[in-house]
Amino acid sequence: MKLSDSNKTIILVLVGLLVLGFSIMYGAKPNYEAKQALDAENLQLETRLADLQEKESHREEYEAGIVEYTEKFEEVLSAFPADLNQEISIMFLQGIKDSNDFSIEALSLGAKSEFYTLGTNGADANISDGSAEATTEAPATTEAPATTEESSEAVADVEEGAAVSDELVCYTAAFPIKYYGSYNSLKDVVAYIDTYSDRMTVDTLSITYDTKKDLYTGDIDLTCYSIEGESRPERSIDLNQVETGVNNIFQGGSGAAGSSDGTLNKYDDNDGASIETDYDFYTMLNAASSDVSAKVVGQNGADKKSTVISNSDNSISIISYEFYEKDGKNYCKYTLDNSQSYEAEITSAEDVKLLIQSSERKNDEDLVKAKITISNSTSMPVYVKIAGDDAVSPRVSVSKTGLVKIYQ
Repeated sequence: MKLSDSNKTIILVLVGLLVLGFSIMYGAKPNYEAKQALDAENLQLETRLADLQEKESHREEYEAGIVEYTEKFEEVLSAFPADLNQEISIMFLQGIKDSNDFSIEALSLGAKSEFYTLGTNGADANISDGSAEATTEAPATTEAPATTEESSEAVADVEEGAAVSDELVCYTAAFPIKYYGSYNSLKDVVAYIDTYSDRMTVDTLSITYDTKKDLYTGDIDLTCYSIEGESRPERSIDLNQVETGVNNIFQGGSGAAGSSDGTLNKYDDNDGASIETDYDFYTMLNAASSDVSAKVVGQNGADKKSTVISNSDNSISIISYEFYEKDGKNYCKYTLDNSQSYEAEITSAEDVKLLIQSSERKNDEDLVKAKITISNSTSMPVYVKIAGDDAVSPRVSVSKTGLVKIYQ
């Protein structure tokens, strides 16, 4: 059958429409959808770029803020020990025993309990009792995602225990003490607790006066705190200065538990004021903006400039004094921030005097502070005078072992 011209035209039109439909379906439509996807992605990238450019313009401000708040965080963190254990309690009680006419009838260290968990670098923080929770999203980063090889290495590190968690857990422990002693020694013990290197609070303090014995008795309920985590290893505690054995368990008589601590009263007049002008070693603490270094540690004497170590950091420093015997002579080794130290022979015959001269804070930006540890393994007593410290926000906290008496 022969097609007419009109039928041919209709067929040609239909074929053209089919070709056009297939072109749109398999050509133009995917291209249009791809263009829309690219436009949307481009808009996201332009928005992201504008956001990054805005942040880049404030880079110095953000970096300064990171430094400022990191320092504040570290200052708060450094006020808490990294552990709560019986060894720490023994050293705390030994410090009370060494310098005070103060007896402890009963004590106990309660089991530590977790009360708060916090994280750094944007990790979650929540109160363990469920009373409140807070979640902070991790900040966006412009770093490229890790490759498959890098990810595998990271997983391997975690499996091998190489990764260190930044989670920090806060603990408390009750520390009740039953005591008796003189009124002055009770005040000294309260001051000792206040300046002790570990964070603790006096929850209750009861005092009863025994008129017959002229002694004060009562109870002190302390709460100890710690912040623990893999990034804060436990301290190494030397218990060599703690008396052990069975020859000193009874009061009175030959070889009784020592009353020698009561002899540490040579400079009791005016709370050791004479040490301010006559001392063997010294620590000076000043504002970082002062004309002199913020922390200065040294040996007294006109010809002792070479013994001085110092820094001007506007932060908390760790200072340690070690008094020990070597080859029949007594020495003092003082160390600043585990980076500078000096060993000096002790030339005094009867005792050692240490002056810690502090100063009032100038403003809220004055962050200079020192955590000082004093360890004395010699038979020679060490007398310490803390002078001029800020009454509201002290720069000085001291912990000690051995024959050490502190005046404030």
